[in-house]
Amino acid sequence: MRIVAWLLVAAGLVVTGIGVAAALGQAGSGAQPWGNELSDNFVFSKALPFVLGFGVAVGLVMASTYGAKTRSDGAVRRWSPGTVFGHWVLTLGFVLALPTGMWQYLGGILDVNLPIPLYLFYRVHYIGAGIVLFAVAAFVSYLWMTGDRSLLIRRGEWSRHLLGLAYELPRSVRGPYAKLLRIDLSRPRPPMGKFTFYEKVVELPSWSILLALITVTGLIKAGRYLIPVPGFVLWLASTLHVAAMVAIVIKLLDHLRYTFPRWSLMGAITTTWMKEQAPARRQGASEPSGSSATGIAGGGDT
Repeated sequence: MRIVAWLLVAAGLVVTGIGVAAALGQAGSGAQPWGNELSDNFVFSKALPFVLGFGVAVGLVMASTYGAKTRSDGAVRRWSPGTVFGHWVLTLGFVLALPTGMWQYLGGILDVNLPIPLYLFYRVHYIGAGIVLFAVAAFVSYLWMTGDRSLLIRRGEWSRHLLGLAYELPRSVRGPYAKLLRIDLSRPRPPMGKFTFYEKVVELPSWSILLALITVTGLIKAGRYLIPVPGFVLWLASTLHVAAMVAIVIKLLDHLRYTFPRWSLMGAITTTWMKEQAPARRQGASEPSGSSATGIAGGGDT
């Protein structure tokens, strides 16, 4: 399986290179009197199917790294190497796409011009967006192949997770949150499993929604020169695209706020390994239905 996956990746890389080269050649042929921005948009739109296909192929290799692992020193694998790879590729895409995308709008609003041609901001933004779309396609392929659902909340478990989330929120937010959702804070704190309640209730749903929103709206904006897009649809897509970028910046700050105080747990996204015991075991309890502390070594992740 792994050999086949690597062969598909190699084939996908070759096809992607040929597709991008063909799009670049067509855009630079001089057949159309395009400016730099329009030419870059054309190349980006033409290259997208190849980038997405390559991401799907890479997701197959990522899936081959999925599985339970335990080291001799007792450390357990919280994230697979494929997940770590996808996470940092996605981070690279955000680093390139978010600042350049925000400047395209802020520069016009503030009426400020930098000594850098605007089309270069668009070019870097397209590169970053392509990396983000590649990572999204790889993760979708990875999840499809592994069938991992460990970050999803099972039916009938929402009340327990909402209670657990209350104890992970800052004290200033915990009270209003509990009052709004009518959560009884006199109940004992439920034990955690492999993932924290914040990761399952807040992180996964919010990132999934934002990535889907910015992906769909970005594809509509990029494809407007290839297929007819009604004016209202384009306006709505542009508005939601900007809103998604702002929301992602806010979510990134929240992600850092939550991550660094829990680095012993979250740091596994750089090494894949977590050396300390599972939270549920430290509390002297385990989760029901097989999601106990020993489930940390189960290899499930996203």
